[in-house]
Amino acid sequence: MKLIKIFGGLVLVLLVLFFLMRNTDLVTVDLVFKVYPDIQVAVVMLGAISVGMIIGYAVAVTNILSSKAALRGLKTKNKTLSDELNDLRNVAIDESINDEDDGEL
Repeated sequence: MKLIKIFGGLVLVLLVLFFLMRNTDLVTVDLVFKVYPDIQVAVVMLGAISVGMIIGYAVAVTNILSSKAALRGLKTKNKTLSDELNDLRNVAIDESINDEDDGEL
């Protein structure tokens, strides 16, 4: 499975590089605070892909960390409830033993 992922990634990189090499026209990029004249379309697309990957990675990491925190909280709650249930079971057993001892005397 890992080999298939590596192969798929290489094919994707090659397709992106081929697509970028075909787009060599010059364009003017107008950002909010700065204007960049005569930049290749390939550079603009590569920048957009990079920014998109960084944003996607940040969102994925945030989701993973929040899920792990929620899971940790649920495990703690489950452990607390399990301990409480075991304590309640033991209390019932201990009380019935004491009641039988009192009846025999």
